[in-house]
Amino acid sequence: MFQGKSAKGKVFPEKSLMPRKSMPDKKKRDSCPLPGHTVDRWISKLGLGTRGMAREWVRDGRLSLGDGTLVQHVDQFVQGTPGSEPVFRLDQKILSADPPAVFAFNKPRGVLVTRTDPGGRETICESIGRSSGQRTGMDMSRLMPVGRLDQASSGLILLTNRSSELTRLLNPALEFPREYRVQVRPSLKKRDWEMGLFGGKWARELGLKPVDVRYEKENLRTTWLRVGLKEGKNREIRRLFESGGYEVLHLIRVGFGPFCLKNLPPGGIVEVSSFFLCKGKIVLDIILDMIHSGDIIEVKENGVVVSPGIRARDQ
Repeated sequence: MFQGKSAKGKVFPEKSLMPRKSMPDKKKRDSCPLPGHTVDRWISKLGLGTRGMAREWVRDGRLSLGDGTLVQHVDQFVQGTPGSEPVFRLDQKILSADPPAVFAFNKPRGVLVTRTDPGGRETICESIGRSSGQRTGMDMSRLMPVGRLDQASSGLILLTNRSSELTRLLNPALEFPREYRVQVRPSLKKRDWEMGLFGGKWARELGLKPVDVRYEKENLRTTWLRVGLKEGKNREIRRLFESGGYEVLHLIRVGFGPFCLKNLPPGGIVEVSSFFLCKGKIVLDIILDMIHSGDIIEVKENGVVVSPGIRARDQ
């Protein structure tokens, strides 16, 4: 903060040295019809497509409102309320949403978790497309991932056509559990294991919460570990081990919330919508209650198997 004087001796008010975020004009803010959302938000919320798809449609002049008015900007505000949502048209045909759906997908290593890649690398949408025959009557291109897995990682990731509703699971306050199998090189030093550096000092130095690390197996050159965390920051596990001088060779997510990856092969996809739906709508409390009860949902090649937790067995 500072003060100054003009050439005429007037005192300037205190000002922040930090640049201020630009704010919309007050008249524009006051004129916004509420409640409602921007066009891309509506497209995602209604399960009509992703925000990226909405941007493409608007850019190509293909998206219009129910009355035929062409959408000029993707951030155009459109009024609507639950039970009275707006109607959109794509190429003058009314867009209709598929029923809410959630899938468990075993992402292969090397696949990008994105819709498109200018470099021509395989994306998760392309990988899903090869599995689309497992569910007829649904536009699999509308499925979006819940969270991320980097290109070099593999394993369990949820896909849904209601991504705006399921992203709440990624809120750090929920402490949604994740579990990984991790292979590191060189073989884990006894000193590091005994001192518990993975869950303590190294995590604190990186500004991460302590993680749960369990031994699985080893050979002369590498060690396999089970790592559990409830935060999910970008490259958290890789950064943690690299800070201790270890190279992560394989990182496989085997658990996400109550879901546990079993014999589902890489590229395999299984529908798990029933664990999220109540009366046709997404209700996250269902899955959160299962975590609290300790229930395990085993994701297998031929479907899912539920193993009740201790609380559920006692009831």
